[in-house]
Amino acid sequence: MISRRHSFTIKANTIHNRLVSPCWVYKSWTPDEATPPPHRRQYNALWDTGATSSVVSERVVEELGLGVEGFTSVYHVGGELENNPLYFVNLVLLTAVHFPGIEVVSGKLTGCDVLVGMDIINRGDFAVSNKNGATTFSFRVPSVEEFDFVKADEAYSN
Repeated sequence: MISRRHSFTIKANTIHNRLVSPCWVYKSWTPDEATPPPHRRQYNALWDTGATSSVVSERVVEELGLGVEGFTSVYHVGGELENNPLYFVNLVLLTAVHFPGIEVVSGKLTGCDVLVGMDIINRGDFAVSNKNGATTFSFRVPSVEEFDFVKADEAYSN
């Protein structure tokens, strides 16, 4: 359970049709005094609210030497992939938002090496705006606020 707030905001100068952020991935590891942390690498993460689970590319699996922890079926727009390998990783979004022991599957990704799915997004507050022709997106854990644009509009018009 996350007790302290952790957040980040990414601002662009134009409208973007893809939400991408840097992230760091390393083998799932529980800190202790006897075991040094595993090597972590930086990758680009694509945020996808249509994905129920997070995905890493084969490149991530190979570079980090991830071991298969099990198998699962994955459903996508083209159908079902059976016996897809499962891995456990620690994921760090920017430098402040840590997710230890995240279950991910491997998949073919284009333009990124990590896909952040709803298994991560639904743990916090996620907002996107496109004011003045510039995309801004922000993420915070834990969730501390309910966004309601209808209610805000009603309050503004009164």
